[in-house]
Amino acid sequence: MSTVHNQPDGGDGVGRLVRSVLRYKGPIVAAVLLGALLGYGWAARQPVLYEGVTRVLLAAPGASLPGEAPPPPVDPELYLRSQAELMRSAPVLERAVTLTGNRISAETLGQRLEVDVAPDADVLTVRVVDSTATGAARLADAVVAAYEQFVLRQSARAAAQEVKQLDAVADKLEARLQEIRGILQADPADQLLQAKQAAVREQLMATVVQSQRLAALARNGVNPVQGREPAAVPQQPITPSPGRAVVIGMLLGLLVSIVLVWWRTRRQGPPSSSSAPEQGPELPSPA
Repeated sequence: MSTVHNQPDGGDGVGRLVRSVLRYKGPIVAAVLLGALLGYGWAARQPVLYEGVTRVLLAAPGASLPGEAPPPPVDPELYLRSQAELMRSAPVLERAVTLTGNRISAETLGQRLEVDVAPDADVLTVRVVDSTATGAARLADAVVAAYEQFVLRQSARAAAQEVKQLDAVADKLEARLQEIRGILQADPADQLLQAKQAAVREQLMATVVQSQRLAALARNGVNPVQGREPAAVPQQPITPSPGRAVVIGMLLGLLVSIVLVWWRTRRQGPPSSSSAPEQGPELPSPA
């Protein structure tokens, strides 16, 4: 009787792969160098772009304006996001383009503009890229200036409209007061009319004071920007970045070459072992 013993594999898959990598190290090195060269070539073809950055501190949401009743509470994050969207709006972009001498279109500026919202502060970070360092800084500052001008104009218009409404209310109160005065001339002792006259007079005075306060806002507007950091002229471009592109190219070349080696090793299969079964010890023949 003979016994068949299974031969252990010459090495697991990882071992075969390592041996194959060592065997094909020349082509792998060539693939890595080729990836580095392609990465550098790709980076060299990218346009040179600089990034201008400025930060803007906004007034806390929910603060009441002079002469106005406190507005309802506003979620700070929602308020900041709405102001960030306003900075990216067409009127603000068009004004910013005008401030910089119409170097680019409003559509192009919108594509180059990024406004980030700070998570724990009333701060917006404005980033604009441009082909020149000075241009990037000027565009970032122009976006903030255009935003300020737009908000000032809008708030002034809103205040002027409210002044008109208050003036109309004051005219009606003045007419009502004159009417009460005429009735009191016929009956000066009417206490009810006297009380109405005092109430209308008090309401009229409050309306006039409110209108006067809002008239100042109508002339100057309300600026939500409490402070800003002027954009510094960047010293280095953000693109191209040859070093990063070279590293990525090298990694891709290494990955592709190792995958090809693994595929080739898998096709070859495990090392062949002796097909002849191992013979066990002979048994003594029966007598």
